Amino acid sequence: MEALATSTIPFLHTLANLRLPALTWLLEKLTYLGDEKLFVVISLIVFWCFSKRGGLYMLTTGFGVSSVGQALKLLFRIPRPWLLDPEMESRVVPSARESNLLGEGADGWSFPSGHTLISVGTYGGMAAWFQSRALRIIGIVLAVLIPFSRLYLGVHTPLDILCGALLALAAVLALRPIFQSRRSRKIRAALIGSVLLSAIMLVITWQGLPAGLTEEESALYASGVKNLWQLMGATPAVWLAFEVDRKWTHFTPLASWKVQILKIAGGSFIVLALQVGVQKLLGYAKPITVDNMTRNGLIVCLANFLALTGGMTFWPMAFRKLAERIDGPVARG
Repeated sequence: MEALATSTIPFLHTLANLRLPALTWLLEKLTYLGDEKLFVVISLIVFWCFSKRGGLYMLTTGFGVSSVGQALKLLFRIPRPWLLDPEMESRVVPSARESNLLGEGADGWSFPSGHTLISVGTYGGMAAWFQSRALRIIGIVLAVLIPFSRLYLGVHTPLDILCGALLALAAVLALRPIFQSRRSRKIRAALIGSVLLSAIMLVITWQGLPAGLTEEESALYASGVKNLWQLMGATPAVWLAFEVDRKWTHFTPLASWKVQILKIAGGSFIVLALQVGVQKLLGYAKPITVDNMTRNGLIVCLANFLALTGGMTFWPMAFRKLAERIDGPVARG
């Protein structure tokens, strides 16, 4: 697989030769939209304010492809392009490699592209779900341009992008009819399947630490396992939110713009406060190492579960009263 990835690097040299300053600036900014943290924010906004099933669909798609993608990174351990070909060292756009507005830079193993998985899963899912022509166009454009930006900036090979795009597209198309069916049994099965998938990917990698890794590679492996623990906490929280809303909450996503802003602001605060607070309370340790990855993993697993449960299960219970206080009496949805 590494040899196949290396064989695609000449394409990156071709793109580097065709770079234009204005296009480079644009794609440097655009690539940030493929960050995994932003995917969660967008999906939660859809869940709170536009479509409950649409939000569940986007979260399930994103978490599913992230689980598989993270496991593939740890199993194949294909280096970044500048490590496969030393000539790429000077041809990578520095900002794409070294920093990210929402998280870390282009660190870790290369295959498959996480930005591609997230962007095709999120924006492709948005295009597949909503009937708005404008949203579909925006979704498709972002689902194409963000993966292309990773090639253009020199931080991923065509193999990384192609495999990531195919995996995400398969998930988008496979899950859409399930969440559009309105049959609770099918949706429940998909949500349970997401939990099982994240558990399987975690067990495979957590118990399969390879021998002979360097200190840097061991740190990358530990970080990847920690990411899978995060997903292990997130997926059951999404399932719980579906069950509680179906049986008790029945909240209405649509509301006036004032209520929507309060829903987004309050929900974002709850999710962030619980996630950060639980990690600090339980003593999440940095840097991540093989020795502390299990303890750290359990902490982030619990933090993600509580954060998403707070934002998706308990916060929507306040939506009705929030809307009544601002807009007057509303119908129960």
